[in-house]
Amino acid sequence: MAGVGETCTHLLFKVEVTVRCREQKTVTDKPAYWILPSNVNKVLATVGHQINYTSAASSQKSMNRLLDGETDIRPGLRTCARNISTPSPTPLEVTHFHADLHKAGGKSAVLSVLPYYCEEFRDPVQPATKLKSLLSLHDTSMDGCEFSVLEQHCQSLKSQAEVSAKQAEQVEMCTRKQQKCTFWFAARAGRITASNMHAVYAMDIESPALSTVKNVCYPKNTYVATCGFFINPAFPEVGASPDGTVRCSCCGKGCIEIKCPSKYKHSTIHQACLAKDRNFCLELVDGELNLKQGHPYYTQVQTQIFVTDSKYCDFVVWTLKDCAFLHILPNPEFWRAHLQKAQPFFTAVSLPELKGVMKRAITIVINHSSKISDWLPHLSMN
Repeated sequence: MAGVGETCTHLLFKVEVTVRCREQKTVTDKPAYWILPSNVNKVLATVGHQINYTSAASSQKSMNRLLDGETDIRPGLRTCARNISTPSPTPLEVTHFHADLHKAGGKSAVLSVLPYYCEEFRDPVQPATKLKSLLSLHDTSMDGCEFSVLEQHCQSLKSQAEVSAKQAEQVEMCTRKQQKCTFWFAARAGRITASNMHAVYAMDIESPALSTVKNVCYPKNTYVATCGFFINPAFPEVGASPDGTVRCSCCGKGCIEIKCPSKYKHSTIHQACLAKDRNFCLELVDGELNLKQGHPYYTQVQTQIFVTDSKYCDFVVWTLKDCAFLHILPNPEFWRAHLQKAQPFFTAVSLPELKGVMKRAITIVINHSSKISDWLPHLSMN
């Protein structure tokens, strides 16, 4: 039996509870046992105020007092309440009422919305105003103006960087996830962070390094992802497969193209440029690296930018000893000329080839010394 071995006593408890619940029924589980009085044959529904709820004993007492000569004191039937019109209070009465509520000492909710009393309900701990990013200072009307004018105008903007103690505490609490927090990048923008302090100290303010300015003023909230094959509905004849896509808070949507030249894998980028190799994609112009416009990689990058509808392409050249990073912007005139050549090629060459030649049997002359497995990928089925 269950529970004898003292290893499954819960089964015995379950059986005991089931039997007890079956035998003990609640009032609502049983049929109604209220029985009408014998002198009542039928109970009719009637309006509540017309029913006499006086008990028999009370009625007997009233009858005896009436027989003793007392006046009729029988309880009357209930009647509907009369419509009594209550006049609205005057403004002076309302004012006195509010004053009495205030004198009572308790904080009545109605006083919290009245002009004279609401100040007492103000929270002494006010929330700090959210800090605005210094990126919001950007004014498109001042793009390209003289530096002296811009510098003079910025003298009045120093106060924009000021923060209260409450704001500083709020920023620290909101940015504890650091790179995973969007506001972390916004709060850092324009401020000289600890990681940039050494470079700023060693730099000449009259001719600041571009890399340092970018790190200080444009901290990136960057998201990099892999991607597939892109087709732009505006010109479906063209496609592109960049190595990846990128999004950042300051530059927007972009694409990534990475090149690893095997010829210069043991050289630095500077050494590869000094080799004067016309097949190498980069060149030095006034000491700065540029992607050659006549190189196929430049055409590839521009195609990727316009097909993916990107604002830029991050072009990376990597070797075992060095790595170069170039921010390539769109060149509309360059792209327009190449697209005008590509679209007729699709109509005059690609479509006829796909429609006619690809449907024919392909004849291949096989060298008998070759293995048939080497040619299988080139054979097509009719």
